Amino acid sequence: MPLSTTHALVPLAAALAFARKPVPWPLLIAAAAAAAAPDIDAVSHRLFHIPFTSVYSHRGAAHSLFAAIAAGCLASVFHRRLGVRSLTAGVVVGASMASHGILDMMTDRGLPVAYLWPVTSLRVAADWRPIHAPQLQWAHLATELLPRLWSELWQLILPMFAVAVAIRAARTLIAPKVEPSSKSLERLPTESNPVS
Repeated sequence: MPLSTTHALVPLAAALAFARKPVPWPLLIAAAAAAAAPDIDAVSHRLFHIPFTSVYSHRGAAHSLFAAIAAGCLASVFHRRLGVRSLTAGVVVGASMASHGILDMMTDRGLPVAYLWPVTSLRVAADWRPIHAPQLQWAHLATELLPRLWSELWQLILPMFAVAVAIRAARTLIAPKVEPSSKSLERLPTESNPVS
C-alpha cells in the first residue's frame, strides 16, 4: 500500500492541476487528512486485535466509499471553517478520502479493499495493479521506511506531480486570454476634457 503521507499528497496534486484560484489552507489540510485517514484502521487492528479478515480491519470499512461520503458530508457542515461553499467542501474532502481506497486497490500486494461496504463486505482489487508496494513490517519499520519512501517518490509522487504540472500548463495554454474591453480603455471625462 502507499504510505499515508503519499495518500495525503493526492489532494495537493489535484489542487495544483485543477484549482482555478488559490485553495484555502484549511481545505487543503482537511483534504490531506481525509486522504490519509483510512489507514487509522491499521492502528486499530493492532490495538484491538481485530482479525485481518474482518471488515473493520485494515483496508476495510474505513477505506470504503461510504466512509468517504460520510467525511464529505461532515466537511460540508463545517464548510465555513474550511473557507469554501458547502458543496465544494463536501466534494473535495469526500473525493480525497475516496482516492485512498482506489490507490490501495491498485497495489500489487496486501489485502483487497472493502470499497463498497456496507452494501457488501466483499473486498475488491483493481485488474490493473501497477503500484509495487512491499509489506511494511512494524518490527522493521526503521530499516524499511526510507527505502519505501524512496520507492514511492519515484513510483508515485514525482509522476503524480508531473501530471499535475502538465495539466496545469495545458489549462493555462488553452484558457482564453482575458483582454480589457474597449470601454475600459476610454479616457474618463474631466472638467478640462469633457466628453461630448
